[in-house]
Amino acid sequence: MILSWYQSQRQEFGIVPASWLLWRVLWRRAYVIACNRLLPKRFKCPCCGWEGRRFFDYIEMGYTLPNAACPRCDSHSRHRALFLWLRDEYRISEKRGVALVFAPEKALAPLWKAATNLRVCKVDVEPGRGVDVLGNVMLLPFASSVADLVWCHHVLEQVEDDRTAMKELHRVLRANSGELIISVAVGSQETTLEFGFSNPALSGNRRAFGTDFAERLTEAGFDVVPVACDLTETERIEYAVGAERFYRCTRN
Repeated sequence: MILSWYQSQRQEFGIVPASWLLWRVLWRRAYVIACNRLLPKRFKCPCCGWEGRRFFDYIEMGYTLPNAACPRCDSHSRHRALFLWLRDEYRISEKRGVALVFAPEKALAPLWKAATNLRVCKVDVEPGRGVDVLGNVMLLPFASSVADLVWCHHVLEQVEDDRTAMKELHRVLRANSGELIISVAVGSQETTLEFGFSNPALSGNRRAFGTDFAERLTEAGFDVVPVACDLTETERIEYAVGAERFYRCTRN
């Protein structure tokens, strides 16, 4: 797996930058593994129950997130926050109906499996990750008003046209009773920055969303409510969770 990843980095950036990136990844992983074996436990992953001294750093060509990824299930801060919110506040195990889950995250799989009254359909543009349907979020192979729950996190950064994708999410969501739960990485700038291409140094993102993201959802026809996970400071430290913001959306 690491070899195929390195080869893709070489193709994108050249041998010298890719080799330097590989070295950074390997020595930081070795450091974290040593810490987890030798030092007292400090962090815990609520998604899979892992406990240890440090999470892995998440290292890309264009950025690094320290103490980010669970060594067992690869959850990141947002996954751990959403897992806790889904389980404890949203009570996903009690929900009923049809759920469309886009780009399904491995860390959240136990929750979808436990929601036995939900008919969960996992959707992605590429096979793998236990996908049920291959589909592009800009042109979905579903009837209108079919979903009681639509789950879409850190997907719209990478699609060619996020506004078209939002309209499709609006179309498949059941009116009045259905909910779209969605998030993207939002920067401090007011206006979304379009790159005009898939940026390999930023995980293939095509844009950097600004604080206008909620406004874009509203323009697509959604009623938008910002949501933050209700965690204590102790829980945030224990699970290495930041100030994760996401949105609950409905349509009339």
